[in-house]
Amino acid sequence: MATSDATSNMERGAARSELSQDAAALNLMEFWEERAALELLQPRQSADPCLWRWKDIEPRLHRAAEIVPLEEAERRALLFSNPGLAPRPFMTNTIFGAYSLYNPGEHAPVHRHTPSASRMLLEGEGAYTTVEGEKCTMHRGDLILTPNGTWHDHGNDGDGPIIWMDVLDLPLVENLNSTVFEFDYFEEDAQSNTREPVQRTTQSVVHPDDHSQNLYSGGGYKPLFIDRERGAKGDHSPMFVYRADQTREQLDRLRNYDGSPYDGIIIEFCDPTTGASVMPTLSYTAQLLRPGEHTRAHRHTANAVYCVMEGSGYTQIGDTRLDWSRNDAFCAPAWMWHEHVNRSSTDDAVLYSVTDVPTLKKLGLYREECRMDDGEEVLVTK
Repeated sequence: MATSDATSNMERGAARSELSQDAAALNLMEFWEERAALELLQPRQSADPCLWRWKDIEPRLHRAAEIVPLEEAERRALLFSNPGLAPRPFMTNTIFGAYSLYNPGEHAPVHRHTPSASRMLLEGEGAYTTVEGEKCTMHRGDLILTPNGTWHDHGNDGDGPIIWMDVLDLPLVENLNSTVFEFDYFEEDAQSNTREPVQRTTQSVVHPDDHSQNLYSGGGYKPLFIDRERGAKGDHSPMFVYRADQTREQLDRLRNYDGSPYDGIIIEFCDPTTGASVMPTLSYTAQLLRPGEHTRAHRHTANAVYCVMEGSGYTQIGDTRLDWSRNDAFCAPAWMWHEHVNRSSTDDAVLYSVTDVPTLKKLGLYREECRMDDGEEVLVTK
């Protein structure tokens, strides 16, 4: 009987080996071999918690400005590369980020693309981005949007170098195989009798100064005499500039509220005409951590990246502690427990953050859990 069983097992093994070879030859895979990789009990951990220190990166940007001509680079940037995603230059598996430097008088040629993008000025004066004919001047902490399909060019009108942080949903768009960049920009030639379009490297400014602010910063008031759609797509905010001083004032107005147990006093930049996120794929927020504030741990299926606008503290992400200070950038990958701490007993800390929450919510994939004081894990949002 034992010999018969052994023979049967050998025959079965040979048959399965033959089936595996046949399946591979037909470009098939066997579910019973792949089941463990498919039926996950929780999301995979691919990206690592990671901190990029401003004090380490800033001098290298200035060195690059001396030896790398903008004509060669077009965008003189150092890209954040998460070690868990190497060799790809991504902060998380859905979010791309960089610090970019422009010397006085430099500018990047006009272009547009399917990824949605933003920039926030960190150092210097004179930075601008022209978006769909609106010249958006930039001051430290201002958020400038260049949504999917909007023509934009940017540069430096100041007397010294400027540095900003770029954030794009490029990895997400690339994973969907939908990345397209366009550089052939044409405008009608006002000096020509035929008004034939001519190719240009920069846009003409056709809107007044502070156009976005004039139209949409009134909080609770929406102009009805103008088309809200700007650019090739209409599912993003028509307001391209969010001023840092207004953001800080709003955080201060709310400082005496309890706030979120997980994020302190947190506000979202929104489309002023709909209240939705400013981009269909990304949510932008600012959060105030009051002196000594220590938030409760939570985790969610969204990826988050941060830039420190004020103060110093640390964020505990799983077993990793990231100690941050002014202008540092860091990431909290999806489904990792994290909590924030303002180390100062007297000074505020302010974090600017970007997440892919809108994408996950549209797909019905957003999930959030919190950890109670007794260690119990509680579902917050499905």
